[in-house]
Amino acid sequence: MRSFFAAAAALWVAALALPQAQAPATPEAKAVAYLLKQVPAWRAGNGCASCHHTGDATRALFMAAHRGHDVGDALKDARAFLEAPADWNTNKGHGDDEVLMRLQFVSALAAAAEKDLNPSPALVEAAKIILADQMPDGSWVPDASDPPHTPLTWGTAVATWMARTALIASGREPDDFAVAQTDRWTRTAEASTVSDAAGIVLGLGVTSDVMADKQRAKLLNMLRFAQRESGGWGAEPGAESATVFDTALVLIALQELETDPRLARSTYRAEELRDAIAKGRAYLAAQQRADGSWPATMRGGAAESATQRLSTTAWALMALLGGSK
Repeated sequence: MRSFFAAAAALWVAALALPQAQAPATPEAKAVAYLLKQVPAWRAGNGCASCHHTGDATRALFMAAHRGHDVGDALKDARAFLEAPADWNTNKGHGDDEVLMRLQFVSALAAAAEKDLNPSPALVEAAKIILADQMPDGSWVPDASDPPHTPLTWGTAVATWMARTALIASGREPDDFAVAQTDRWTRTAEASTVSDAAGIVLGLGVTSDVMADKQRAKLLNMLRFAQRESGGWGAEPGAESATVFDTALVLIALQELETDPRLARSTYRAEELRDAIAKGRAYLAAQQRADGSWPATMRGGAAESATQRLSTTAWALMALLGGSK
């Protein structure tokens, strides 16, 4: 009997000594690892804060950190830069689109402060800065290119949603004049592309009034029938294939509505909404590359660029993290 127990004990000790099998990394974890290499490397190698490295990618990493992912000190320099909004215009890496630069940076700063009880002085200051870029109709127009827009250009609908989000994060109330102007725009804006439709739905948020409900119903109907068999969404209704950027935007919008499915009931029953989201998430997971990135969403047959790939990856990660929740 002693020999039996001795043998069992020896086997147990040997089993403990064996390397434990690790669970496969999630798509989110792989994307975080990819962006953690790209963000600090850009600033160190180029001496400037790229709109997309210090914007989209940094914003996605702040969101990941809030949801339990370890980002270490990788965002230390980016945070220091973002917390000095008065110096943003001295940054040499923004190209010609200063409106987009300011929106990228204020959105990343707002993401950093997601868990803060009170807005930081830097965020309050940054929100004031972007007000100068608001159009008379209440929108923000970061790029004059024709739609469908790319992960780099955003487009008016996405930019306006991002600006409104930053204004609210800075402590402004819905009855603030600038916010109210934005809300009027979102209730009447037209959308011909999937990204613009998703951006307007996101701009409407979870508000419910006659105009918001009518606008949301119209756009959700468009998005419902734009979902492809692959589970993703393409640039326009009827597009033959899906793209990562458009799918990410729609997922962020639908996941926000999932917190109150009644807002989507004109188009989706609760179980249909969950199914559409699950298929979209599965599409994103299937498109991810081995290094944790996603193929860049390009328009008009343009060749893939590293910056487009970075921003596309950031949007995909934010969608899988649950969007703005």
